Amino acid sequence: MEYQSLKYINLNRDKDKNKKELPELYDKKVHCCGCTACYAICPVSAIEMNPDEEGFMYPAVDASKCIRCCQCLEVCAFKVNQKAKGYY
Repeated sequence: MEYQSLKYINLNRDKDKNKKELPELYDKKVHCCGCTACYAICPVSAIEMNPDEEGFMYPAVDASKCIRCCQCLEVCAFKVNQKAKGYY
C-alpha cells in the first residue's frame, strides 16, 4: 500500500483560499503521538483518525467540515510541550 498524506481530506484549494488557514496538526509523523485529543475536542467532528501504512493512527482534518477554530491545536499535548521548549 502506497503511503498517502493523511493531514487533510476534502481539500478544495480554490474554494478555501479566502478562508482562514486550516490547522496543521503535524508536519511529520514524529510530531504526533496519536493520542486523539484533537479528534475528541473538535466541535464539528472535522477530524478523523486514520491508520498509516504501519497501522498507527494519525489525525486528518476534513477541510469541508473544519470551522478553523483551532481548538485542536490548543489541546495538542505535543505542540504545547514543543512551544514550552521554544520549538514553535
